[in-house]
Amino acid sequence: MESILALSMKDARIYFLKGPVIILGLLMPFFLWLAFVIGNRITVSSIPPLISITIFFTASAVTPIVIPWETRQRSLEMLLTGPVTMGMIVIGDSIASSLLGILISLVLVGVGFLLGIEANILILIPALVLASFCYSFLGLIFSSIPSDVPADAVMLASAVRLPIIFISGIFIPLSSLSSYLLGVALLSPLTYFVDIVSLSYYGRSFLPLALDIVVLTAFALVFLYASIWLNRKTMLRRL
Repeated sequence: MESILALSMKDARIYFLKGPVIILGLLMPFFLWLAFVIGNRITVSSIPPLISITIFFTASAVTPIVIPWETRQRSLEMLLTGPVTMGMIVIGDSIASSLLGILISLVLVGVGFLLGIEANILILIPALVLASFCYSFLGLIFSSIPSDVPADAVMLASAVRLPIIFISGIFIPLSSLSSYLLGVALLSPLTYFVDIVSLSYYGRSFLPLALDIVVLTAFALVFLYASIWLNRKTMLRRL
């Protein structure tokens, strides 16, 4: 645990202020959201989509670049000679990335409360934590490409994340989707967090809360296993 936390603190100090994290983790979700609400007041109908977009982009902003960046800086060899396993490296990276997503999302939740937009905190906060880890594990899958160019992982991550935003019920409610599009939306790991956010703010959801939590947890576990397996498989090709 001490080693995992040390890895997390290292990532936080080095990567939180990197350009790709600021642009893709903070600016992109904000301007993407702004494009849909420009000209409208910030109301209960616009804060929840901003939280959903932010947690998805921000929690997965750090993890795609950590391993490629350390490969380029030749610090990966030093890390691998330490008393750590690939699982410890993955979890340490994910904690740092998840922490950034949670902190930024909590700021947005606080802004909503200041504007009189209240949410069920007992539902929303645990969901924020679970979703942050889920999406950070997803980001680690992108980092598994055997490249020392962080932009390669960033481009791959963007190519996957952007379509997911538009099929996950953020801008079009799940209840308004056709059966075909609904089937596609249910394949997205973001859909279930969006549904929980809807329950937290509006008091209604498309799916049962228990199902949202179970599926989101399942996605997190699958992404965790896949990220460890893929990074272990490609690690020797980086050295």
